[in-house]
Amino acid sequence: MSIFQVVVPGVLLASALSALPASAHASGDEVYLAAGLRGAGEVGTTGDKDGRSTVVLKISGDEITFAIRWNRIGTPTAAHVHLGARGVNGEIKLNLITTPMPKGVLGVSGTVKAGPDVVNALLAGPDGFYANLHDAKHPKGALRGQFHRLSKPIDLRGVLHGSNQATLSAGASGAQEVQENDGKKRGDQDGQAVWWLRRSGSALAYTASWSKLGAVTNGHVHKGAAGKNGPVVADLFAGSLPANLTGVAGETPLSGKIAKRITDEPGGYYTNLHTTDFAGGAVRGQLSDQKFTHPRAVTADVRRGSQIYSCTRQPSGAFASTQLGVTAKLRRGIDHSFVTPAAGPPQWIAPDGSAVRGTVVTKTPNGDGNIPELVLDAAQTGAKTGLLAHATQILRLNTVGGVAPTGACKPGSEVKVAYGSDYLFLG
Repeated sequence: MSIFQVVVPGVLLASALSALPASAHASGDEVYLAAGLRGAGEVGTTGDKDGRSTVVLKISGDEITFAIRWNRIGTPTAAHVHLGARGVNGEIKLNLITTPMPKGVLGVSGTVKAGPDVVNALLAGPDGFYANLHDAKHPKGALRGQFHRLSKPIDLRGVLHGSNQATLSAGASGAQEVQENDGKKRGDQDGQAVWWLRRSGSALAYTASWSKLGAVTNGHVHKGAAGKNGPVVADLFAGSLPANLTGVAGETPLSGKIAKRITDEPGGYYTNLHTTDFAGGAVRGQLSDQKFTHPRAVTADVRRGSQIYSCTRQPSGAFASTQLGVTAKLRRGIDHSFVTPAAGPPQWIAPDGSAVRGTVVTKTPNGDGNIPELVLDAAQTGAKTGLLAHATQILRLNTVGGVAPTGACKPGSEVKVAYGSDYLFLG
């Protein structure tokens, strides 16, 4: 069973959830790796300076399940896992995305097979592998990031979806498809899908996860009550997806009038996934606005921040700078500090009252002049719902600066050293 209790309306949606791959299920055979990608990580080419991406792998035997979420880059044309330490380019070991994604897509999930040599190497030294995303403007690589091993299982559907709570949901099945005498095949009786949607300004944001479907070709929102077919009102994505994909997320433009109608009367609209075998519709589900929760993944970079050091006596009797605390304002208004100066632990508090405290699991050096990258276990200390309420793991990645001063210091003095970093909150 998933470590997340996804609360959604209706028997059909509950059934669909249970049929989907249990991406958060923990067993002794499963290992989770995560990478935070930036353009600055590219080697031998200029990456996208504005782009960001999160890539998470779940390794179970020879099957590797992945979820990728990106923003502020062109539509990806390929995504790979390469062998190569930080600062070194290496050969491709896994092909995650092999064809350009449809316009508006911001994330995908799927599965690939890996040979025992690749699996064993990933397990033995994940920091010797990196994820790489390519787009049309950056054919040699737009974003890159090294992998880190997580200490807890996470739900990959949260990585696919991103950070914002959806307001509409649907549980889709082949049995809900309505047949028509138009020669198009409808209703994959084995397939299941779950949809999470929300209005995002002048766009409709969506996430769809499915199981036991052939290659997906289109996703739509139609106007139509249960048992009736109707016209497409939102073309979510168009273009065949690779057969190894099991989920897609993105945004599509939507007029305010149509968006209001959908949110005001969601039961009068339905989602539909089409596949190569079921051109008329493989799985369908009516929308609902009943409140629910779902897994999420939050990426927040430091907008302004400092590592704080104080000059203290060391066991040798000499004085040196030691960590006193941290003060940082992250994207999304998240505040980062120490609960108690010098003693810690580190904490992150979101504007909605959700909050976590962290315990360091691993430290990874990130070059001279930069504080190390971290993997931390997260403990919930705030509101039960909200931006950080899902988090069980925290990663501090892509660090810049923040290193303690060296040399002589004045006893009792304090100094703030500016730093930058990306924080991933996963669960």
